[in-house]
Amino acid sequence: MPTQHRILSLVFNEFEALDLFGPLGAIIPRSDYYSVDFVNLHTVTSSRGIKTSLENGLGIVGTISLTDALREDRTFDTVFIPGGCGMMPLVLDPILLNQIGQLVDRAANILTVCTGSILLAATGRLDGRQATTNKRLYDEATPKYQAVKWQKRARWVQDGKFLTASGVTAGIDAGFAFIANTYVAPEDRQAEAQEVGLHGESTPIPGYNQEKALKFTHMNAFDLEYRWHSDPADDPFVDLPSA
Repeated sequence: MPTQHRILSLVFNEFEALDLFGPLGAIIPRSDYYSVDFVNLHTVTSSRGIKTSLENGLGIVGTISLTDALREDRTFDTVFIPGGCGMMPLVLDPILLNQIGQLVDRAANILTVCTGSILLAATGRLDGRQATTNKRLYDEATPKYQAVKWQKRARWVQDGKFLTASGVTAGIDAGFAFIANTYVAPEDRQAEAQEVGLHGESTPIPGYNQEKALKFTHMNAFDLEYRWHSDPADDPFVDLPSA
């Protein structure tokens, strides 16, 4: 059995569909290396209840509960937090924030899209780190978390183990950046797990080869007929269009 990179994707009511499906559509389909479990943040109802996306009626079934994700014997490599209006009440729940923080501390890599970084910031784990978030809510949301070094002009930002993407389609570009930073070719995979940095720093991935990872990333993008914007500073959406 080849060594896999295990992703825990947090899901909640009124998540933004493209924030979730865009990056995962780039990361998961054409590789036997990545796997994903959907963690239901709503623990009051059924752990496998359907979480519905913003307005459009799309739904997704959580595969594990938050309680299961927090078990000491549950192993994973990445926590992925999409955005959406449904995260707004979550940032007001201190018990939930503590639980999300525990998952973040145990993960070697963190990926957020859009307002997912606001939920992450509410845990305190982004304090002192550079990060970005949704442009349209930037001026409203970021002042609430002044310990974070927010970057408005950025398609995505990598700081230590934290990869935070701007809104919606920026998550697809960040998804490809995530592949380029984490993919390990089959011949290089090892049973040894990636270590978790104690203070949010990135740690080496056993067997990782940057040249092979980039080649795989570009081939994956080509197969999906997608032009990857590989420069995170190339961000044309920070300025509102003129009338």
